[in-house]
Amino acid sequence: MDKNLDINKYILQKCIKRNVVNKKEKYAPIIDFVFAVSGAAALGKTTFCENLEKYLNDCRINTVHIPLDGFLLDRKARQDRKLSGYNPESTDMPLLIETMKELVYAGREINLPLYDHRTGKHSGFKSISPGEVIILDGIMSLHYEIRERFTNFNIFFYSDDLVMRGLRLLVDMEERGYSVFEALSHSDEEFASYNKWIYHQIFFANLRISVGRQRELSV
Repeated sequence: MDKNLDINKYILQKCIKRNVVNKKEKYAPIIDFVFAVSGAAALGKTTFCENLEKYLNDCRINTVHIPLDGFLLDRKARQDRKLSGYNPESTDMPLLIETMKELVYAGREINLPLYDHRTGKHSGFKSISPGEVIILDGIMSLHYEIRERFTNFNIFFYSDDLVMRGLRLLVDMEERGYSVFEALSHSDEEFASYNKWIYHQIFFANLRISVGRQRELSV
């Protein structure tokens, strides 16, 4: 059974069609839902968001996926300041807020900055227009400044400590080009930063999704 599809159906039937949350007053007329999808790195949030976007669009609900990694500072800038990616200071929060105001409040097309995890640098822009559903994908999507202003349905991905550490090591080596030694060297520090800055977001989630060792999902 495709658990991802099951969760997509759940979100459509139990959340969107039932209008389980109210639009925020400042939303542009076209927008009904702004989802936040947060949680530890490497748990499969982006794949989930891409699949949910396709599923809802196939169901004729105009949906757009907004990866927030593009608002990260370049890797060198973060390293120079000794900032974990989990630390809010590693993200250009003023730019993120102003960009979301344009998209969510004004209902205007934005130029979304793109970030390449392999190089640690930005790689251009992508034009995105608003839809009925906007999916904000990233650990800052449930940051106080974002959830209070923009999101009205919050999803949090979580797992046990061993799975989170293991999947993060794999992603750092396979997708970000780290050596095993580089990946291991900052594992403990990153895990501590996750617990400090991100884990508490689970208490603001409307839907919590558990991730297994093979990235299988359950609610």
